[in-house]
Amino acid sequence: MPFFNKKKTVRTSRIIMPLKKQNYIPKRSKKGIQFFKKKEHHGNRQQKSLSPVFKILFLFLIFGAIIYAAVLIVEKMRNNDPLANYETQYVIGLNNIPTYPFSQFIFQKTLEEPSVANFISNGNSAYRLPLNKTVDDAYLFYSEELPLLNWQHVLSVPVGSEEMKSGEYWVKDNEALRIYSKFNDIWYEMITVEEAYNGLSERVKKEVERDLLLANKELQDLLPDFPWILKIPKEYVISYRSANYKDNRTVELKKLGSEEKITLTPITANNGSPLDTYLDNYIKLLNKDSKQNWGITKTVLTYTEYGRALKGDINSGEERHEVAVLINPKDNLVYVLDCNITGNPFFEFVLANLKPQDSFKY
Repeated sequence: MPFFNKKKTVRTSRIIMPLKKQNYIPKRSKKGIQFFKKKEHHGNRQQKSLSPVFKILFLFLIFGAIIYAAVLIVEKMRNNDPLANYETQYVIGLNNIPTYPFSQFIFQKTLEEPSVANFISNGNSAYRLPLNKTVDDAYLFYSEELPLLNWQHVLSVPVGSEEMKSGEYWVKDNEALRIYSKFNDIWYEMITVEEAYNGLSERVKKEVERDLLLANKELQDLLPDFPWILKIPKEYVISYRSANYKDNRTVELKKLGSEEKITLTPITANNGSPLDTYLDNYIKLLNKDSKQNWGITKTVLTYTEYGRALKGDINSGEERHEVAVLINPKDNLVYVLDCNITGNPFFEFVLANLKPQDSFKY
């Protein structure tokens, strides 16, 4: 038996865990602007968030850039817009009527011609529209501009109307204005207030009466080798004679049982001279071949399907004729239509329906 009992000691093992490393966030001074907040822990990721002050500055910068870009775009658009620097101009011959922007006066090079001057002085004018514009654009322009000048729109008449003349009709005080189109150009005509409200219906009635001259009647043609084409009622006798100009011919239309007579005479080749000059030459021919002293009473510019024409009255003291100067674009000769009765509807019909021969039929 042992002298003493040996005490048994029980050993226990200690597990020492490593200390977790702590992130130390140093405190920053509150002086100055803090652009970033404290780091935020998201697992093993750390993110920095923008401060409200920086966000506001950033938004201001974006907003300023947008405004600057908008100013540049507007400035560029103004530079590219031709109307931005356009100065208002006014229709030649009319009182305080603005022209359609960038349209051009048709008679600029012939303004000094008596026929053009007479056309303008009678309250007419005409402008050529820009290539990329139509008469509808012009109508829209005047629908916005004329009311600002106290003009009142009273009537719109479409092309093809059988009772009135086409165009837009305006009235101001005791004046009236018709704006219409020819050959896609813009034309102006000062008329009476009454004519504006009825759309020039009286003028249309007279034209209808003129056209009825040929209704339900047997018609005859000019010779197939004559430079002009025209349908003529049987009540007119057609005759031809040599003209004073080279080997060309004059045609005469004489109404049976009447003194009414109309002639179409070639007088010279077209060299680009004013139509008034050709009429002066025709007067010289008349005075050379007769004992009367013919002179020009008045002239007015008009238009046909094939070009310009000049209408007028001539007087010898004993007789008064109505005439028209025409240029045939096919043979390039100048012709004078002469009627010994003024105000004759058949003269107006011939002038309106006479057409150049496209090809001679031999």
